[in-house]
Amino acid sequence: MMMRFGQLLAEMMGMNPRVLGDKELARAVRNRMSVCNLEDEEQYLEKLRSSPQEMEAFVEAVVIPETSFFRDKISFTFLGRYVRDEWIPARRAKPLRILSSPCSSGEEPYSIAMTLLEAGLKPGDYEIDALDISRTSLRKAERAAYTQYSFRGVPASLRNGFFESVGNEYVLKDQARQGVCFIHGNLLDGHILANKLPYDVVFCRNLLIYLGTEARAHVTSVIERLVARNGLLFVGHAETSCFPRERFVPLNPRGAFYFRKVEPGPAAIGAGAAAGIPSRVSFPPPVRIAPKKPGTPQRTEQPPREVPKPRDSIAAARQLADQGRLPEAAAMCERLLCEDGANADAYCLLGIVLHGMESFQRAEECLNRAIYLDEQCYDAIVHLSLIREHRGDSAGAEVLRHRAARLQGQTRTL
Repeated sequence: MMMRFGQLLAEMMGMNPRVLGDKELARAVRNRMSVCNLEDEEQYLEKLRSSPQEMEAFVEAVVIPETSFFRDKISFTFLGRYVRDEWIPARRAKPLRILSSPCSSGEEPYSIAMTLLEAGLKPGDYEIDALDISRTSLRKAERAAYTQYSFRGVPASLRNGFFESVGNEYVLKDQARQGVCFIHGNLLDGHILANKLPYDVVFCRNLLIYLGTEARAHVTSVIERLVARNGLLFVGHAETSCFPRERFVPLNPRGAFYFRKVEPGPAAIGAGAAAGIPSRVSFPPPVRIAPKKPGTPQRTEQPPREVPKPRDSIAAARQLADQGRLPEAAAMCERLLCEDGANADAYCLLGIVLHGMESFQRAEECLNRAIYLDEQCYDAIVHLSLIREHRGDSAGAEVLRHRAARLQGQTRTL
């Protein structure tokens, strides 16, 4: 029966049910059936087909947003540098236009606004549109009140500079709220934001990994329409291969995943140079081959054999990690999770790799996911305890260490 709910998500929302995992899908079905006072799954399936409102509520129950302020901080560091070094010196008359989608409960667009303010812009110098399919998330975003959990990895000085403490929450100050406009919508809609000018910067991170092949291709074309010429595009770790390289030139792909949109053909060369990509490539001088003496048998040169690209697997990803090729290992894990969103081993290894890359927040999210899928994932528990210790949660780290010790004892007993 769960398969039919997954198929409905694919039909209505373009979501890839394999990415969600059977546990989360079943949990969402049970929760929504309870809210609707239904006990029969067939009846609830019919309600989903007939009620757009319930379908929207079901999607919100399935996709639990994993977000926080300055998630993958290197992306915001690059954005700030771009504003200071390129946008401000150009003295453009128009405001900087940025899209954040999906924006969830507002942490990403507000992080963008704070980055722009820190870089020297004023609220009137930029416009940020924040799009999401979830009305519940948008209401939270407009309220702009957050708990300590949303500030994982954020320095207290930055939090205190832009937020006011009210009870157990931190409320964003008006300066950072100005210029941010929240919009309800879905990038699967081919006409979404058709009344808007293209954006100078688009953040669309970790959406495509939830979509099936056809929906992913459709959303990719929509995003391409929304990015202005020479505009920047920020995507997730596993999404870099979704965009054609003749249209999107990668900019320093170490750690962050951002591109500049270029026009195909000769115009792309100039854009590539502006992005810091060499316009000239040096070739080694030709090798002079001495003429063969008469009577010397002619040797037939064999074409070099192509080395087959290793297939994505946990073993291959682990080998990349052991070689210190952490970004490649992370990308392979992400691709594995696109195929099987309930792969605890992939989440565990990805968390360990991200821990090594000092992306502590995302590492924690992946390790928590691994433990959710496999309660006896020893490596995930150990590395999660290290992250908790690193951020000062000694009590939480101690609980996890005891849990790991119990698992280790059980293994030895067996």
